Amino acid sequence: MPPRFFVDENDLALGKALRQHHDDVVYPGDPDIAIPRGALDDEWLPVVGALGLVVITRDKRIRYRPVERLLWVQHRVRGFVLTGRRSQSTIDSLAVLAHHWDEMERLIAGKPIGPWMYGVTADAMRQIEL
Repeated sequence: MPPRFFVDENDLALGKALRQHHDDVVYPGDPDIAIPRGALDDEWLPVVGALGLVVITRDKRIRYRPVERLLWVQHRVRGFVLTGRRSQSTIDSLAVLAHHWDEMERLIAGKPIGPWMYGVTADAMRQIEL
């Protein structure tokens, strides 16, 4: 199955764990995508956008950094940001994503063109203005 989701390197363990349950998940260094470990946001955002992948990240600040935000919009990136206020373990992040996975899939199907970004917490998902 071709990749559909890209998990940012800021939580490589989450990317690897999701890959065990979803064979359409890739992350930096994964042999199924030409994004090496250590790639900066401004390097991988254009690639992810061109491939039409959906980002999953814990980088809450990505929406506030002008360069990353501009690249997100320019490359029509779609994605979900784990925005909980407290630190989460990989297992906690997996549980949050599993809780919202069906809703995430509906959003992806209903919004095939980006840019868009949703914050995801244990309780809710909300659109983040770009």
